[in-house]
Amino acid sequence: MRFTRHGRQLWLGLFFILSVGLALMSCTDNSNSLSSSGTKEEAEKFLADAEKRLLDLNIKAGRADWVKSTFITDDTETLAAEANENLIAATTELAEQARRYENLDLSPEAKRKLKLLKLALTLPAPKDPAERNELTKIAASMEGEYGKGKYCPDGDKGKCLSLPDLEQIMGNSRDPEELKKAWVGWHQIAIPIRKEYVRFVELSNKGAREMGFKDTGAMWRSKYDMEPDAFAAEM
Repeated sequence: MRFTRHGRQLWLGLFFILSVGLALMSCTDNSNSLSSSGTKEEAEKFLADAEKRLLDLNIKAGRADWVKSTFITDDTETLAAEANENLIAATTELAEQARRYENLDLSPEAKRKLKLLKLALTLPAPKDPAERNELTKIAASMEGEYGKGKYCPDGDKGKCLSLPDLEQIMGNSRDPEELKKAWVGWHQIAIPIRKEYVRFVELSNKGAREMGFKDTGAMWRSKYDMEPDAFAAEM
């Protein structure tokens, strides 16, 4: 996963200004609602309410993430981590509730919405609140480090280049050596966060397995209307 300030996916959205109690609801608290299949009318209402809730969260989250990406500080990173935790809790909650309606004779559109709701999380997290909190903090920290990163050619601290500076070089330079230095130099900023990234992958994969997938990669590949292995084989 690439942590850049530009072209960020909307999954960083769907969050913010949910009360802490609602945001941190445990998915396992839905056991009673999953004991029966519900009705078609209930399924339609559930989907309509879920779409409205997620749209509202997405708009608020986009604003919050823009502030963090524009003003990268410890405080904005913390706010983004907390907001992302709200996102994960709310989306996972809805994905769990959606399972109640999977066996109903619904319209193709409704069935697809239920599937997409399960796949809505780009960043699956464990159900355990402490691990979920750890994952979102790691993600915010790594993204912040990426955005604040500097590449100093030949170790010259007076001529360090930011990500926008390097984007200009990569987009306009035709000097192979300059392009190579920019590419290799920029990737050195990832070395200090290697340990964090390893833990990030562990937690994300655990969350994906709890949702019934082999790992996060399998979950991502399930978004293409075919089995993960079939998608990989075709690619």
